[in-house]
Amino acid sequence: MGVGSCDAAMAGTKHPDPPLAVLEGWALERTVCPALDRDKRKTSLRELRQQASPYQTTLCKRSLAPLHDRFMRYGRKWFALRSLREMLVAVIVLNLVVEPGLARDPRRDPATGVIRILYYGDAFAPSPYPTFVTDPLTSVVALTGMTGTALQIDKKMRIFMPRSYQDLLDKYDLLIMSDAIVQNFRTDYVYWFRNSVIEGGLGLLMIGGYGSFGGTPFLDSPWGHTVLQDALPVICIPRGWDMGDQSLSQAGVLEVVDRNDKLMRSLPFDSLGPYGVFHGCNIVELKPSSRLLANYRKAGGRTHPLMVYEAIGEGASFAMTSDWTPYGGIDFLRWPYYGDFALNLAAYITGNEVPQDVELAHKARSLMMDYKSLLETMQSVMEFVARFGANLNEAERMLAEISSNEKAGKQAYMDADLETSVARLQAALDDMFIASQRIWKLKDEALFWVYFTEWLVVAATGMICGFILWTIMVRRRFYRETAITRLHQC
Repeated sequence: MGVGSCDAAMAGTKHPDPPLAVLEGWALERTVCPALDRDKRKTSLRELRQQASPYQTTLCKRSLAPLHDRFMRYGRKWFALRSLREMLVAVIVLNLVVEPGLARDPRRDPATGVIRILYYGDAFAPSPYPTFVTDPLTSVVALTGMTGTALQIDKKMRIFMPRSYQDLLDKYDLLIMSDAIVQNFRTDYVYWFRNSVIEGGLGLLMIGGYGSFGGTPFLDSPWGHTVLQDALPVICIPRGWDMGDQSLSQAGVLEVVDRNDKLMRSLPFDSLGPYGVFHGCNIVELKPSSRLLANYRKAGGRTHPLMVYEAIGEGASFAMTSDWTPYGGIDFLRWPYYGDFALNLAAYITGNEVPQDVELAHKARSLMMDYKSLLETMQSVMEFVARFGANLNEAERMLAEISSNEKAGKQAYMDADLETSVARLQAALDDMFIASQRIWKLKDEALFWVYFTEWLVVAATGMICGFILWTIMVRRRFYRETAITRLHQC
Protein backbone atom coordinates (compact mmCIF):
# COMPACT_ATOMS: atom_id res chain seq x y z
CA MET A 1 0.00 0.00 0.00
CA GLY A 2 1.10 3.57 -0.50
CA VAL A 3 1.88 6.00 2.30
CA GLY A 4 -1.61 7.45 2.22
CA SER A 5 -3.24 4.05 2.52
CA CYS A 6 -0.93 3.19 5.42
CA ASP A 7 -2.02 6.38 7.21
CA ALA A 8 -5.64 5.51 6.57
CA ALA A 9 -5.24 1.98 7.82
CA MET A 10 -3.50 3.13 10.96
CA ALA A 11 -5.95 5.90 11.62
CA GLY A 12 -8.90 3.56 11.16
CA THR A 13 -7.78 1.00 13.73
CA LYS A 14 -8.26 1.34 17.45
CA HIS A 15 -6.06 -1.63 18.26
CA PRO A 16 -2.84 -0.40 19.90
CA ASP A 17 -0.74 -3.30 18.58
CA PRO A 18 0.87 -3.39 15.11
CA PRO A 19 -1.69 -4.41 12.48
CA LEU A 20 -0.13 -7.23 10.46
CA ALA A 21 -2.43 -6.34 7.55
CA VAL A 22 -0.67 -2.96 7.15
CA LEU A 23 2.72 -4.64 6.88
CA GLU A 24 1.33 -7.35 4.61
CA GLY A 25 -0.18 -4.78 2.28
CA TRP A 26 3.10 -2.89 2.08
CA ALA A 27 5.02 -6.08 1.26
CA LEU A 28 2.45 -7.27 -1.30
CA GLU A 29 2.56 -3.91 -3.00
CA ARG A 30 6.34 -4.24 -3.40
CA THR A 31 5.96 -7.79 -4.71
CA VAL A 32 2.96 -7.43 -7.01
CA CYS A 33 3.21 -3.93 -8.46
CA PRO A 34 6.62 -2.42 -7.66
CA ALA A 35 6.86 -0.62 -10.99
CA LEU A 36 3.62 1.34 -10.71
CA ASP A 37 3.52 5.01 -9.82
CA ARG A 38 2.53 5.74 -6.25
CA ASP A 39 -0.82 7.28 -7.26
CA LYS A 40 -1.66 4.24 -9.42
CA ARG A 41 -0.86 1.59 -6.82
CA LYS A 42 -3.60 -0.50 -5.27
CA THR A 43 -4.84 0.83 -1.95
CA SER A 44 -7.00 -2.16 -1.08
CA LEU A 45 -5.41 -5.13 0.66
CA ARG A 46 -8.16 -7.32 -0.79
CA GLU A 47 -7.23 -6.27 -4.32
CA LEU A 48 -3.57 -6.91 -3.62
CA ARG A 49 -4.32 -10.37 -2.28
CA GLN A 50 -6.38 -11.19 -5.37
CA GLN A 51 -3.63 -9.96 -7.68
CA ALA A 52 -0.86 -11.78 -5.81
CA SER A 53 -0.04 -15.40 -6.46
CA PRO A 54 -0.42 -17.91 -3.58
CA TYR A 55 3.36 -18.01 -3.31
CA GLN A 56 3.63 -14.22 -2.97
CA THR A 57 0.91 -14.10 -0.32
CA THR A 58 2.50 -16.92 1.68
CA LEU A 59 5.92 -15.29 1.41
CA CYS A 60 4.67 -11.95 2.72
CA LYS A 61 2.66 -13.39 5.59
CA ARG A 62 5.38 -15.75 6.81
CA SER A 63 8.16 -13.20 6.50
CA LEU A 64 6.22 -10.42 8.24
CA ALA A 65 4.85 -12.46 11.13
CA PRO A 66 8.19 -12.42 13.04
CA LEU A 67 8.52 -8.71 12.27
CA HIS A 68 5.05 -8.12 13.66
CA ASP A 69 6.04 -9.88 16.91
CA ARG A 70 9.27 -7.94 17.04
CA PHE A 71 7.45 -4.60 16.94
CA MET A 72 5.08 -5.79 19.62
CA ARG A 73 8.02 -6.60 21.89
CA TYR A 74 9.80 -3.32 21.26
CA GLY A 75 6.85 -1.14 22.13
CA ARG A 76 4.02 0.76 20.50
CA LYS A 77 5.72 4.05 19.73
CA TRP A 78 6.00 3.08 16.06
CA PHE A 79 2.24 3.23 15.75
CA ALA A 80 2.02 6.68 17.29
CA LEU A 81 3.51 8.18 14.13
CA ARG A 82 1.26 10.69 12.43
CA SER A 83 3.31 12.87 10.14
CA LEU A 84 4.24 11.90 6.61
CA ARG A 85 7.93 12.41 7.37
CA GLU A 86 7.81 9.99 10.30
CA MET A 87 5.93 7.45 8.19
CA LEU A 88 8.55 7.61 5.45
CA VAL A 89 11.28 7.08 8.05
CA ALA A 90 9.35 4.07 9.36
CA VAL A 91 9.12 2.58 5.88
CA ILE A 92 12.90 3.03 5.47
CA VAL A 93 13.47 1.31 8.81
CA LEU A 94 11.16 -1.49 7.71
CA ASN A 95 13.26 -1.93 4.58
CA LEU A 96 16.36 -2.29 6.72
CA VAL A 97 15.02 -4.81 9.23
CA VAL A 98 13.28 -7.09 6.77
CA GLU A 99 15.45 -10.14 6.06
CA PRO A 100 17.18 -10.44 2.69
CA GLY A 101 14.81 -11.86 0.12
CA LEU A 102 11.80 -9.68 1.07
CA ALA A 103 13.55 -6.33 0.59
CA ARG A 104 13.96 -7.14 -3.10
CA ASP A 105 11.58 -8.59 -5.62
CA PRO A 106 11.92 -12.39 -5.81
CA ARG A 107 13.35 -13.63 -9.10
CA ARG A 108 11.35 -16.48 -10.64
CA ASP A 109 9.79 -17.30 -13.94
CA PRO A 110 6.54 -15.28 -13.81
CA ALA A 111 4.71 -17.97 -15.77
CA THR A 112 5.82 -21.12 -13.94
CA GLY A 113 7.32 -19.92 -10.66
CA VAL A 114 10.56 -21.80 -11.42
CA ILE A 115 14.01 -20.42 -10.54
CA ARG A 116 15.92 -20.52 -13.84
CA ILE A 117 19.64 -21.22 -13.44
CA LEU A 118 22.52 -20.69 -15.84
CA TYR A 119 25.38 -22.90 -14.59
CA TYR A 120 28.96 -22.28 -15.78
CA GLY A 121 31.79 -24.63 -14.90
CA ASP A 122 31.93 -28.14 -13.47
CA ALA A 123 28.20 -28.92 -13.59
CA PHE A 124 28.63 -32.47 -14.91
CA ALA A 125 31.00 -33.54 -12.16
CA PRO A 126 29.35 -34.81 -8.96
CA SER A 127 27.54 -31.59 -8.16
CA PRO A 128 24.06 -30.17 -7.37
CA TYR A 129 23.30 -30.15 -11.11
CA PRO A 130 21.12 -33.33 -10.98
CA THR A 131 19.19 -31.81 -8.08
CA PHE A 132 18.52 -28.64 -10.06
CA VAL A 133 17.33 -30.77 -12.99
CA THR A 134 14.88 -32.93 -11.02
CA ASP A 135 13.47 -30.49 -8.44
CA PRO A 136 10.32 -28.65 -9.60
CA LEU A 137 11.54 -25.41 -8.01
CA THR A 138 14.49 -25.06 -10.39
CA SER A 139 15.47 -25.49 -14.03
CA VAL A 140 19.07 -25.38 -15.19
CA VAL A 141 21.09 -24.88 -18.35
CA ALA A 142 24.73 -25.95 -18.02
CA LEU A 143 27.67 -24.55 -19.95
CA THR A 144 30.63 -26.80 -19.24
CA GLY A 145 33.52 -28.60 -20.90
CA MET A 146 35.30 -25.37 -21.78
CA THR A 147 38.49 -26.99 -23.07
CA GLY A 148 40.37 -26.76 -26.34
CA THR A 149 41.77 -23.84 -28.29
CA ALA A 150 40.56 -20.28 -27.81
CA LEU A 151 38.67 -20.55 -31.11
CA GLN A 152 36.90 -23.76 -30.02
CA ILE A 153 35.95 -22.28 -26.65
CA ASP A 154 34.61 -19.12 -28.30
CA LYS A 155 32.51 -21.28 -30.64
CA LYS A 156 30.96 -23.14 -27.69
CA MET A 157 30.25 -19.84 -25.96
CA ARG A 158 28.46 -18.47 -29.00
CA ILE A 159 26.34 -21.63 -29.19
CA PHE A 160 25.27 -21.85 -25.55
CA MET A 161 25.46 -18.27 -24.25
CA PRO A 162 22.32 -16.08 -24.27
CA ARG A 163 22.10 -14.20 -27.54
CA SER A 164 21.93 -10.80 -25.91
CA TYR A 165 21.96 -9.08 -22.54
CA GLN A 166 18.17 -8.79 -22.62
CA ASP A 167 17.97 -12.50 -23.41
CA LEU A 168 19.98 -13.17 -20.24
CA LEU A 169 17.58 -11.07 -18.15
CA ASP A 170 14.46 -12.64 -19.67
CA LYS A 171 15.49 -16.29 -19.42
CA TYR A 172 17.45 -16.61 -16.17
CA ASP A 173 17.24 -15.72 -12.50
CA LEU A 174 20.51 -17.09 -11.09
CA LEU A 175 24.06 -17.31 -12.44
CA ILE A 176 26.32 -20.00 -10.97
CA MET A 177 30.07 -19.72 -11.63
CA SER A 178 31.80 -22.88 -10.39
CA ASP A 179 35.44 -23.19 -11.41
CA ALA A 180 34.67 -21.00 -14.41
CA ILE A 181 37.96 -19.70 -15.81
CA VAL A 182 37.85 -15.99 -16.57
CA GLN A 183 39.84 -16.31 -19.80
CA ASN A 184 36.99 -18.31 -21.35
CA PHE A 185 34.62 -15.34 -21.28
CA ARG A 186 34.59 -12.40 -23.64
CA THR A 187 34.67 -8.97 -22.07
CA ASP A 188 31.10 -8.19 -23.10
CA TYR A 189 29.86 -11.38 -21.42
CA VAL A 190 31.49 -10.34 -18.14
CA TYR A 191 29.79 -6.95 -18.41
CA TRP A 192 26.48 -8.73 -18.95
CA PHE A 193 26.99 -10.73 -15.76
CA ARG A 194 27.88 -7.66 -13.74
CA ASN A 195 24.98 -5.55 -15.02
CA SER A 196 22.44 -8.36 -14.79
CA VAL A 197 23.03 -8.54 -11.03
CA ILE A 198 23.35 -4.87 -10.15
CA GLU A 199 20.78 -3.48 -12.59
CA GLY A 200 18.75 -6.52 -13.70
CA GLY A 201 18.11 -8.10 -10.29
CA LEU A 202 19.64 -11.52 -10.97
CA GLY A 203 21.39 -13.55 -8.33
CA LEU A 204 25.06 -14.48 -8.63
CA LEU A 205 26.71 -17.49 -6.96
CA MET A 206 30.45 -18.05 -7.25
CA ILE A 207 31.76 -21.39 -5.97
CA GLY A 208 35.41 -21.79 -4.98
CA GLY A 209 38.02 -23.64 -6.98
CA TYR A 210 41.14 -23.14 -9.03
CA GLY A 211 39.29 -21.02 -11.60
CA SER A 212 37.24 -18.91 -9.17
CA PHE A 213 37.73 -15.56 -7.43
CA GLY A 214 41.44 -14.66 -7.74
CA GLY A 215 42.58 -18.02 -9.06
CA THR A 216 45.34 -20.07 -7.44
CA PRO A 217 49.10 -20.51 -7.72
CA PHE A 218 48.30 -23.37 -10.11
CA LEU A 219 45.87 -21.47 -12.36
CA ASP A 220 45.67 -17.78 -13.13
CA SER A 221 41.98 -16.78 -13.23
CA PRO A 222 41.75 -13.26 -11.77
CA TRP A 223 38.05 -12.42 -11.61
CA GLY A 224 39.00 -9.51 -9.34
CA HIS A 225 40.56 -7.76 -12.33
CA THR A 226 37.24 -7.71 -14.18
CA VAL A 227 34.08 -5.66 -13.72
CA LEU A 228 32.43 -8.71 -12.12
CA GLN A 229 34.31 -7.71 -8.96
CA ASP A 230 31.64 -5.02 -8.53
CA ALA A 231 28.96 -7.71 -8.25
CA LEU A 232 30.81 -10.05 -5.89
CA PRO A 233 30.39 -9.85 -2.09
CA VAL A 234 34.13 -10.29 -1.52
CA ILE A 235 37.38 -8.79 -2.79
CA CYS A 236 39.30 -11.31 -4.86
CA ILE A 237 42.99 -11.72 -3.99
CA PRO A 238 45.13 -12.72 -6.99
CA ARG A 239 46.30 -16.33 -6.64
CA GLY A 240 45.01 -16.39 -3.07
CA TRP A 241 44.58 -20.06 -2.16
CA ASP A 242 44.67 -22.03 1.09
CA MET A 243 46.58 -25.28 0.60
CA GLY A 244 43.99 -27.45 2.34
CA ASP A 245 43.80 -29.61 -0.78
CA GLN A 246 47.38 -30.79 -0.36
CA SER A 247 46.91 -32.91 2.78
CA LEU A 248 44.14 -33.89 5.18
CA SER A 249 45.91 -32.17 8.08
CA GLN A 250 45.59 -28.81 6.29
CA ALA A 251 41.86 -29.11 5.54
CA GLY A 252 39.34 -26.70 7.07
CA VAL A 253 35.90 -27.14 8.60
CA LEU A 254 32.73 -25.10 8.23
CA GLU A 255 32.10 -22.81 11.19
CA VAL A 256 28.76 -20.99 11.32
CA VAL A 257 29.12 -17.28 12.13
CA ASP A 258 25.63 -15.82 11.68
CA ARG A 259 23.20 -18.28 13.25
CA ASN A 260 20.28 -15.89 12.84
CA ASP A 261 20.55 -15.75 9.06
CA LYS A 262 17.62 -17.51 7.42
CA LEU A 263 19.86 -19.65 5.19
CA MET A 264 21.94 -20.85 8.12
CA ARG A 265 18.78 -21.51 10.16
CA SER A 266 17.27 -23.57 7.38
CA LEU A 267 19.80 -26.42 7.56
CA PRO A 268 21.34 -28.53 10.38
CA PHE A 269 24.87 -27.15 10.04
CA ASP A 270 25.60 -27.97 13.68
CA SER A 271 25.33 -31.67 12.90
CA LEU A 272 27.60 -31.58 9.84
CA GLY A 273 30.33 -33.59 11.55
CA PRO A 274 32.72 -35.15 9.00
CA TYR A 275 30.63 -33.75 6.13
CA GLY A 276 31.74 -30.23 7.06
CA VAL A 277 35.37 -30.75 6.04
CA PHE A 278 36.61 -28.78 3.03
CA HIS A 279 39.92 -29.30 1.26
CA GLY A 280 41.22 -25.89 0.29
CA CYS A 281 39.57 -22.53 -0.33
CA ASN A 282 40.10 -19.27 -2.19
CA ILE A 283 41.44 -16.53 0.07
CA VAL A 284 39.31 -13.38 -0.17
CA GLU A 285 38.54 -10.22 1.81
CA LEU A 286 35.11 -9.12 2.95
CA LYS A 287 33.49 -6.03 1.52
CA PRO A 288 32.20 -3.53 4.11
CA SER A 289 28.58 -4.09 3.06
CA SER A 290 28.72 -7.89 2.88
CA ARG A 291 27.54 -10.36 5.52
CA LEU A 292 29.78 -13.18 6.71
CA LEU A 293 27.68 -16.30 7.30
CA ALA A 294 30.34 -19.00 7.80
CA ASN A 295 34.10 -19.38 8.10
CA TYR A 296 36.61 -21.92 6.87
CA ARG A 297 38.46 -22.81 10.09
CA LYS A 298 41.77 -24.65 10.05
CA ALA A 299 43.18 -26.86 12.80
CA GLY A 300 45.47 -24.11 14.09
CA GLY A 301 42.56 -21.69 14.55
CA ARG A 302 43.17 -19.60 11.43
CA THR A 303 40.00 -18.71 9.53
CA HIS A 304 39.02 -17.55 6.06
CA PRO A 305 35.58 -16.41 4.85
CA LEU A 306 33.69 -19.41 3.51
CA MET A 307 30.13 -18.18 2.90
CA VAL A 308 29.44 -14.50 2.26
CA TYR A 309 26.25 -12.75 1.11
CA GLU A 310 25.58 -9.24 -0.15
CA ALA A 311 22.55 -7.50 -1.59
CA ILE A 312 23.96 -5.47 -4.49
CA GLY A 313 21.84 -3.00 -6.42
CA GLU A 314 18.69 -4.73 -7.63
CA GLY A 315 20.14 -8.21 -7.13
CA ALA A 316 22.31 -10.18 -4.73
CA SER A 317 25.43 -12.29 -4.79
CA PHE A 318 26.86 -15.11 -2.72
CA ALA A 319 30.42 -16.37 -2.39
CA MET A 320 31.29 -19.90 -1.28
CA THR A 321 35.07 -19.89 -1.33
CA SER A 322 35.56 -23.66 -1.15
CA ASP A 323 34.34 -26.18 -3.69
CA TRP A 324 31.07 -28.13 -3.57
CA THR A 325 32.38 -30.73 -6.03
CA PRO A 326 35.37 -33.10 -5.72
CA TYR A 327 38.10 -32.65 -4.68
CA GLY A 328 37.56 -29.72 -2.32
CA GLY A 329 33.99 -30.69 -1.41
CA ILE A 330 34.35 -34.47 -1.54
CA ASP A 331 33.11 -34.79 2.05
CA PHE A 332 30.48 -32.07 1.83
CA LEU A 333 28.70 -33.60 -1.17
CA ARG A 334 28.11 -36.78 0.88
CA TRP A 335 26.02 -34.79 3.38
CA PRO A 336 22.41 -36.05 3.36
CA TYR A 337 21.24 -32.43 3.14
CA TYR A 338 23.59 -31.52 0.28
CA GLY A 339 20.71 -31.21 -2.19
CA ASP A 340 18.67 -29.20 0.31
CA PHE A 341 21.60 -26.82 0.73
CA ALA A 342 21.83 -26.21 -3.02
CA LEU A 343 18.08 -25.61 -3.38
CA ASN A 344 17.83 -23.39 -0.30
CA LEU A 345 20.85 -21.43 -1.50
CA ALA A 346 19.26 -20.87 -4.92
CA ALA A 347 16.07 -19.60 -3.26
CA TYR A 348 18.07 -17.42 -0.85
CA ILE A 349 20.14 -15.65 -3.48
CA THR A 350 17.15 -14.99 -5.75
CA GLY A 351 15.11 -13.45 -2.92
CA ASN A 352 12.63 -16.31 -2.63
CA GLU A 353 11.42 -17.90 0.57
CA VAL A 354 13.82 -20.34 2.21
CA PRO A 355 11.95 -23.17 3.98
CA GLN A 356 12.77 -23.11 7.68
CA ASP A 357 11.47 -26.58 8.54
CA VAL A 358 14.44 -28.55 7.27
CA GLU A 359 13.02 -32.00 7.95
CA LEU A 360 9.71 -31.20 6.28
CA ALA A 361 11.43 -29.74 3.22
CA HIS A 362 13.83 -32.71 3.08
CA LYS A 363 10.94 -35.15 3.30
CA ALA A 364 9.00 -33.39 0.53
CA ARG A 365 12.03 -33.51 -1.76
CA SER A 366 12.75 -37.14 -0.89
CA LEU A 367 9.14 -38.10 -1.62
CA MET A 368 9.30 -36.42 -5.03
CA MET A 369 12.49 -38.30 -5.86
CA ASP A 370 11.05 -41.64 -4.69
CA TYR A 371 7.86 -41.05 -6.66
CA LYS A 372 9.79 -40.12 -9.81
CA SER A 373 12.03 -43.19 -9.50
CA LEU A 374 9.11 -45.58 -9.00
CA LEU A 375 7.09 -43.95 -11.81
CA GLU A 376 9.97 -44.31 -14.27
CA THR A 377 10.37 -47.97 -13.29
CA MET A 378 6.68 -48.67 -13.84
CA GLN A 379 6.68 -46.87 -17.18
CA SER A 380 9.60 -49.01 -18.31
CA VAL A 381 7.79 -52.18 -17.26
CA MET A 382 4.65 -51.10 -19.08
CA GLU A 383 6.62 -50.28 -22.23
CA PHE A 384 8.20 -53.76 -22.11
CA VAL A 385 4.92 -55.57 -21.48
CA ALA A 386 3.15 -53.66 -24.26
CA ARG A 387 5.37 -55.41 -26.79
CA PHE A 388 3.63 -58.68 -25.91
CA GLY A 389 0.17 -57.27 -26.53
CA ALA A 390 -0.86 -56.80 -22.90
CA ASN A 391 -3.96 -54.71 -22.12
CA LEU A 392 -2.61 -51.74 -20.10
CA ASN A 393 -5.78 -49.63 -19.93
CA GLU A 394 -6.25 -50.34 -16.23
CA ALA A 395 -2.65 -49.44 -15.39
CA GLU A 396 -2.79 -46.22 -17.41
CA ARG A 397 -6.01 -45.22 -15.66
CA MET A 398 -4.46 -45.82 -12.23
CA LEU A 399 -1.38 -43.74 -13.06
CA ALA A 400 -3.56 -40.89 -14.37
CA GLU A 401 -5.53 -40.80 -11.11
CA ILE A 402 -2.37 -40.85 -9.01
CA SER A 403 -0.73 -38.03 -10.99
CA SER A 404 -3.33 -35.51 -9.77
CA ASN A 405 -2.16 -36.00 -6.18
CA GLU A 406 1.46 -35.75 -7.22
CA LYS A 407 0.86 -32.53 -9.18
CA ALA A 408 -1.01 -31.01 -6.22
CA GLY A 409 1.88 -31.93 -3.94
CA LYS A 410 4.38 -30.31 -6.28
CA GLN A 411 2.30 -27.15 -6.53
CA ALA A 412 2.05 -26.93 -2.74
CA TYR A 413 5.83 -27.33 -2.61
CA MET A 414 6.23 -24.50 -5.10
CA ASP A 415 3.91 -22.35 -2.98
CA ALA A 416 6.00 -23.14 0.15
CA ASP A 417 3.11 -25.03 1.78
CA LEU A 418 5.26 -27.95 2.88
CA GLU A 419 2.73 -29.67 5.15
CA THR A 420 0.20 -29.96 2.34
CA SER A 421 2.96 -30.95 -0.06
CA VAL A 422 4.18 -33.82 2.13
CA ALA A 423 0.64 -35.09 2.73
CA ARG A 424 -0.27 -35.11 -0.98
CA LEU A 425 3.07 -36.56 -2.09
CA GLN A 426 2.92 -39.31 0.54
CA ALA A 427 -0.58 -40.22 -0.62
CA ALA A 428 0.60 -40.27 -4.24
CA LEU A 429 3.57 -42.49 -3.35
CA ASP A 430 1.37 -44.92 -1.39
CA ASP A 431 -1.02 -45.17 -4.33
CA MET A 432 1.94 -45.67 -6.66
CA PHE A 433 3.10 -48.67 -4.60
CA ILE A 434 -0.37 -50.19 -4.94
CA ALA A 435 -0.40 -49.48 -8.67
CA SER A 436 3.07 -50.98 -9.04
CA GLN A 437 1.87 -54.28 -7.58
CA ARG A 438 -0.94 -54.36 -10.13
CA ILE A 439 1.48 -53.52 -12.97
CA TRP A 440 3.84 -56.32 -11.93
CA LYS A 441 0.87 -58.68 -11.90
CA LEU A 442 -0.12 -57.56 -15.41
CA LYS A 443 3.43 -58.23 -16.48
CA ASP A 444 3.27 -61.77 -15.11
CA GLU A 445 -0.08 -62.37 -16.80
CA ALA A 446 1.21 -61.06 -20.13
CA LEU A 447 4.34 -63.19 -19.96
CA PHE A 448 2.59 -66.39 -18.81
CA TRP A 449 2.20 -67.74 -22.34
CA VAL A 450 5.77 -66.74 -23.10
CA TYR A 451 6.96 -68.75 -20.12
CA PHE A 452 4.60 -71.62 -21.03
CA THR A 453 5.82 -71.72 -24.63
CA GLU A 454 9.44 -71.67 -23.48
CA TRP A 455 8.68 -74.58 -21.13
CA LEU A 456 7.04 -76.59 -23.91
CA VAL A 457 9.99 -76.02 -26.23
CA VAL A 458 12.52 -77.01 -23.58
CA ALA A 459 10.48 -80.03 -22.49
CA ALA A 460 9.91 -81.24 -26.06
CA THR A 461 13.57 -80.81 -26.91
CA GLY A 462 14.55 -82.81 -23.85
CA MET A 463 12.10 -85.61 -24.70
CA ILE A 464 13.32 -85.89 -28.30
CA CYS A 465 16.95 -85.93 -27.26
CA GLY A 466 16.21 -88.54 -24.60
CA PHE A 467 14.39 -90.77 -27.07
CA ILE A 468 17.28 -90.53 -29.57
CA LEU A 469 19.80 -91.32 -26.84
CA TRP A 470 17.76 -94.28 -25.61
CA THR A 471 17.35 -95.58 -29.15
CA ILE A 472 21.05 -95.39 -29.93
CA MET A 473 22.62 -96.37 -26.64
CA VAL A 474 20.10 -98.76 -25.10
CA ARG A 475 18.43 -100.66 -27.90
CA ARG A 476 21.27 -102.96 -28.88
CA ARG A 477 19.38 -104.50 -31.77
CA PHE A 478 20.57 -101.71 -34.00
CA TYR A 479 24.09 -103.12 -33.63
CA ARG A 480 25.37 -106.39 -35.11
CA GLU A 481 28.01 -108.50 -33.47
CA THR A 482 31.48 -108.39 -35.02
CA ALA A 483 33.58 -111.53 -35.04
CA ILE A 484 36.86 -109.98 -36.19
CA THR A 485 38.40 -106.65 -35.26
CA ARG A 486 41.52 -105.04 -36.51
CA LEU A 487 43.33 -105.92 -33.33
CA HIS A 488 42.65 -109.63 -32.89
CA GLN A 489 40.20 -112.45 -33.62
CA CYS A 490 37.46 -113.02 -31.05
